[in-house]
Amino acid sequence: MAANVNEKVATMAVVQVFGQSDREQRRIKRQSRRLRDALVARAKKIGLMRGITQSVTALASGAALLLGAREVASGRATPGTVVAAMTIVGLLVPALRDLGRVYEYWQEAEVSSKKLTDFLETPSLVQEAPDAPDLKHGPGRLQFDRVSLSTTIRDVSVVAEPGKLIAVTGPNGAGKSTLISLTARLIDPDEGRILLDGKDLAEHSLSSVRRAISMVSPDLPLLRGTIKKNLLYRWPKAPAEEINRVKALCGIDEVLAELPKGDQTRVSEEGGNLSLGQRQRIALARALLGNPSVLLLDEADVHLDLEAGIALKRILDEYTGTVLWVTHSPDSVAIADVVWRIENGRLVEVSGPGNAAESIGTGTK
Repeated sequence: MAANVNEKVATMAVVQVFGQSDREQRRIKRQSRRLRDALVARAKKIGLMRGITQSVTALASGAALLLGAREVASGRATPGTVVAAMTIVGLLVPALRDLGRVYEYWQEAEVSSKKLTDFLETPSLVQEAPDAPDLKHGPGRLQFDRVSLSTTIRDVSVVAEPGKLIAVTGPNGAGKSTLISLTARLIDPDEGRILLDGKDLAEHSLSSVRRAISMVSPDLPLLRGTIKKNLLYRWPKAPAEEINRVKALCGIDEVLAELPKGDQTRVSEEGGNLSLGQRQRIALARALLGNPSVLLLDEADVHLDLEAGIALKRILDEYTGTVLWVTHSPDSVAIADVVWRIENGRLVEVSGPGNAAESIGTGTK
């Protein structure tokens, strides 16, 4: 359980982006119940052992004393022999009593339980109304309406038309990844609205937003388990037709052909036993399962070799939804339909087809 909790804390964004918070909570609850049952059973056994050892040590001391007194009275033993026997019993008693430290074990379990409870009750960065309606699947028109977040994003207003590939550029620390996180509803803006097909994301259920918007990022690594588990993580009960569609789109069969166990190959922590290209294809397939309206790519082309880079561009050519792609690569920017440039949290430039740049003022387009 500790390994699972540690992994989910380290990869919290993966759980949130793919809408699996409820599933992981149920898993942790199941593991917690099993841990509780195991600890209770352990405490019972230790308590029983402690009771037995206390009784045995008391009986042993009493029996040794009575037997020694009788043997001395009958002349078959000397007082020195009895003292030696009592000394041996005295040496054994503390060791036997240490076997029944029930209270200490219970205290340790109580502290661990409190830590887990405090973690699970940590407030979310996004708020969801209990009766929030689901977001319906649409063409993927994404609109930022005067969006601000502290000093990171400042009064951004811009529209991504359906089916367009938008390259989001700018210097490090400009707010590009924050804009992506806002779009994925990992955090909510302090001001303004983000609308998908005219619907405010903040007014709809998180689960439906996760289905409509998916993401690939170095901060969303593969999880421990099989490749199949990772492929189906966004939609565990996806039909075979959808799985085959995504596999074909992302060239997953080529990846599996390189692995002796195919999709049953186990992935080590953060996919360390796979190449960058293999990890990227699996991450893309995971994100595209269910055909989201919007795909967010945060530095998805970093450190890719030539073959993996070509595969990524082919996948984007065939994907019909809207793409926001945070990138520093001139080659990636060159294939974009539109380029957004962000500096100091502000959208300062929108470049249309043919690299015709239009400088814009704050909050206007």
